[in-house]
Amino acid sequence: MNQAILNRSRIDKFSIVLDLPKYLKDNIDTVLQSSYNANSIQFTVIGSPVPAIQIPQIKVPFGGQSYNTSSNSRPAYEPLDLNFFLDNGYQNYWILWKWLNLFNDVYDSTTQMIKPLDLGSNVITNPMSDFRSNFTIYGEDEFNNKIISFHYEQAFIVGLSEIKYSFQSPEEATCNAKFVFNRLTVELLKDVNVSSC
Repeated sequence: MNQAILNRSRIDKFSIVLDLPKYLKDNIDTVLQSSYNANSIQFTVIGSPVPAIQIPQIKVPFGGQSYNTSSNSRPAYEPLDLNFFLDNGYQNYWILWKWLNLFNDVYDSTTQMIKPLDLGSNVITNPMSDFRSNFTIYGEDEFNNKIISFHYEQAFIVGLSEIKYSFQSPEEATCNAKFVFNRLTVELLKDVNVSSC
């Protein structure tokens, strides 16, 4: 059955699955031990935009006119803002702070990516591989079924927003994390015009 013309996607129907980078999973559990598991960090996400996707044109002038053709290239994506509630133990904020701190340590202003070189090894590794991760935003229908996925690859955190405390407001505390990524793929997970019966 085809969808009715009045059926619309809603901006509050989404979910996010955020995976932590390998370095944090391997090293962070020793800090909080049994009270914390880096594989199951919980985020109550308020929202996150799916970025604009562009493959711009090139204008080729000829005579008194211009001809448009494709540049066949994608500019770098804009950073992605992830808005979330702070949990009452501040663990979700802390783990993102630890991730950000890997790139410039607050104590000695160095990065965790600097490792001693193994001169006997012929394997070339990417120093960023243990510090990046992937995450996915799912668009959902009115029954919370996942319809579409926006999969962000090779993502890493580049910023955390301020926390605005106030004695005049009893609202829940929120924060914003900024991520950059190198690849975005989009996949349609379900055809809403096909009956599941």
